[in-house]
Formats: sequence, C-alpha cells, structure tokens
Amino acid sequence: MSIIYTPVQIIGSSSGGTVFNYDAAQSGGVLRRIGVWAGEWQLRGIRVWFTHTTSSQTFGTANVGSYKEFEFTDGERISRLSLWGNGAGTRSGGIRFFTTRDRQFFHHMTSWPLKQEYAIEVASGLCVGLRGRAGADIDALGLTFLLPISHARLTNVRYPTLQLEAASIHPVNIHEFYDENLSYSLPKEWTNTGSYTKTESASWSLTTGIEYHATVGVSAGIPKIAEVSGEFGWQVGVSGTYETTWEESETYGWSRGAVIPPRTWLSFIVTTRRGNLSVPYEGTMEIVLSTGTRFSYALKGQYAGVAYTRVETRTEEGSVDAASREGSTNILRSNVVGTKRSYGSIDSNIEVVTSRRRSTDHAAPHRLLLQHNGADDGNIADMNELHLDPN
Repeated sequence: MSIIYTPVQIIGSSSGGTVFNYDAAQSGGVLRRIGVWAGEWQLRGIRVWFTHTTSSQTFGTANVGSYKEFEFTDGERISRLSLWGNGAGTRSGGIRFFTTRDRQFFHHMTSWPLKQEYAIEVASGLCVGLRGRAGADIDALGLTFLLPISHARLTNVRYPTLQLEAASIHPVNIHEFYDENLSYSLPKEWTNTGSYTKTESASWSLTTGIEYHATVGVSAGIPKIAEVSGEFGWQVGVSGTYETTWEESETYGWSRGAVIPPRTWLSFIVTTRRGNLSVPYEGTMEIVLSTGTRFSYALKGQYAGVAYTRVETRTEEGSVDAASREGSTNILRSNVVGTKRSYGSIDSNIEVVTSRRRSTDHAAPHRLLLQHNGADDGNIADMNELHLDPN
C-alpha cells in the first residue's frame, strides 16, 4: 500500500486495552470536532467527529470525568501537537494542539502532573484518523496526519438526474424592433443594430473534507442545452478541464436593414433560450500528495450552471389592412359611444388606419390606429390608438 500518512507516534501503554485504528482518509474525511474526558491520572475517553459523516466515534469511557471539546472551522488545521503519557507508562495522560487560526486545545489528567512531552509531526496539519489502545480508559493515543497535498482533481463526473431538468430551460426575448409603413405608394427603409452578451457558468461544490484544503481542478463535461426533434433538454458536452468555478462570456451583435413595402408592418426579433441548472453530481476525487503518491475517494456534491442556445434572429411582416377590415366591425361599433362622448359629436366618423396583431402572440390585443374626423368641417380632429381585446 502506498504511504499517504506521516509515521504515527503512539504515546502511552503498549499492552493495555484493545487496539483501535480509525481511518477517515479513504472517505475524504478530516477531523472536525474532538471531545476529551480526563480522570485523575489518565484520559478516560475521546469522542471524535470527521467531515465525511455525521456519526461520531468514541474510544474509552465517555461522560466520566472532566470534559473539554474543540471544533475546527472550515479550512482550519493543526499546526502543532503534543501528547503525554501518565508518567507511569500505563495510560495516556494529555493532549494539546495549536491551530492555523491561532487557537489551542489543552486537556489532561486532573491530579497527576504532566511529565514527558512528545512533540508530534503534523505534516499537512490534516488529522485523518486516530490510533491507539483503549478499554475503560485511553491506554495509548496517536493521531494520523496526511502527508502534504500537491493538488487534487475531480474526475468521472456524472449528473444522475440531468434528464429530468427540461423545465429549467426557458425562451428569452432579447430584443424586438417594430416599424410600419402607412404609405399607400412609397417604400420605407428600416435599420436596427444592437448586441447581447450571454454569460455561461458552471460550478461544482466541494465538501469541507480533504479536497477543501487542496487546489482542485475538474475534468468533466458541462451540461449544455440540446434540441432534439423540436424539444429542448440537457446533454453533457465534451469533457474539458476547468476550475471548480468556471465562467465564459460571448457577445452577439447584429445589424439588419431592408425596405418595408407600402401598407406593411414589420417586426425584427432576437431570441435565445436560457437554462438555469442545479442538480446533484457524483464523481471521484483524486488527491495527489507532494511525494507523487495518489489516492482517491467517491464524492457527491451539487452542480450549478447557466447555459444558452445560440442567438437567433427572425423577421415577420404583414399587411396593416388585413386584420382590421374583417371581423372588427362589431368591436369598432361598440366603441363609437365612447368616441362620441369624447368628441361630443354623434356624427363623428372613425376610420381604421392600421390594425395589427403579431403572429407570434395570438393572445395579444389588436393595435388599432384610429383617425377621427370632425362632423362639421370634415377635417381630421385627432388620431387615437386603441388596444382591443381579441376575446
């Protein structure tokens, strides 16, 4: 087996109790919390919690004697460690450590004085296990430390629920330009220029275990939006190399123009589709130590990403007269009373100049441009625009 730990120094009795050896490294765990019970001439019990599980491990006798506890913060490591026997060679007598956050933990037997102090090599400062002997007391104790880390890489990434996430993809109306030519004989030129920047992103969450203390790269495919038979869904792209948080922006520009024929309306529309994804992932975390030794463990986390389809443009046009002459007579007649009340003339005439309902939105109201002629002299008195509910 490849060596991934510093040599473990076990202080205390070499014969009492039963041997224990708890190793969290193969699951990616590091020491998160430790509690120690001390008696008059020995350490009675130790309880530890590691980051890869919510369960605790207890050695010796818990809940008897003087108790102290210490909890590490994210990224905090042990910078210096000392262990003591009880001076008689029969039990463990004390433990003291300092951390990279300038904090310390110190607990020891309550009546007997401490004698020989043993300074322990901590290497990376990541405690990934405990070794020793224990029965009713802690007969001997040693802490297992990982060798210094060079870097880490997340590989074999899978997204088990990806195919269930089609609802997270939505159309985006980036831009719409509208113009109309009300002339009966002359063409009208139109132009439209603009740009849109779309930013795609990806991130893979990590635990607060071993990989939290390393520079992590990701070898994986990023979920992309794919269209199959007119339906949009997610598909994993070609595998690449990324940091745990990745972002890339792309700007799409357009400049369009043409001629609008007489009595014609025109819409120029720019669209895309955007997906906001948040799904669990599964993968393998490979740790590379400064010695070149590698080991790995299974890892689960959360993937979050934003993806777009390509930007598309389209032009729609239609007659300004087509929608107003048919099927609108009753609607117009029902509004004559309101028009008469505004202008005070029962003989007022209303002429439909334009009427449009865009083909892309059949639930939208008709847009009518109405010309109101005064009853007395026939001159144009005003120009009104009405939006009529098609229902």
